[in-house]
Amino acid sequence: MTSGHTHSELARARITVNRQAPRDIGQREVFVALDGKEFAIMRYGDVVTRETEPGPHLLRVHNTMIWKKIEIELQPGEHAHFTVVNRSGWGTYAMAAVLGAGPVYLDVERTTDFEEGPAGRRTNHIAR
Repeated sequence: MTSGHTHSELARARITVNRQAPRDIGQREVFVALDGKEFAIMRYGDVVTRETEPGPHLLRVHNTMIWKKIEIELQPGEHAHFTVVNRSGWGTYAMAAVLGAGPVYLDVERTTDFEEGPAGRRTNHIAR
């Protein structure tokens, strides 16, 4: 009996990045790169999955104001999940009231699993 997967498919790893957290303010795009190559440009509600080789990787995430980098080590067959959140913080609304725009802070969290959020827009494609 076989599972329908080839050995090479089982040896690959996956990364899923979602932007569906309820605390996300839904403003600004979030740019995600894996090992220096574009992974996704995300709007609120997006979810993107990509297959990659096991081993060390660098995930870079930014919203043009705040930049984050996460070093990860993926095992064969591992599926790593990350949640990105553009959120308000100190001065966001005060500056927006005066200047028309304010700082938007960025959180990146590694999660144990993915649960679809209230945005309801699931863009779950595998980019190779």
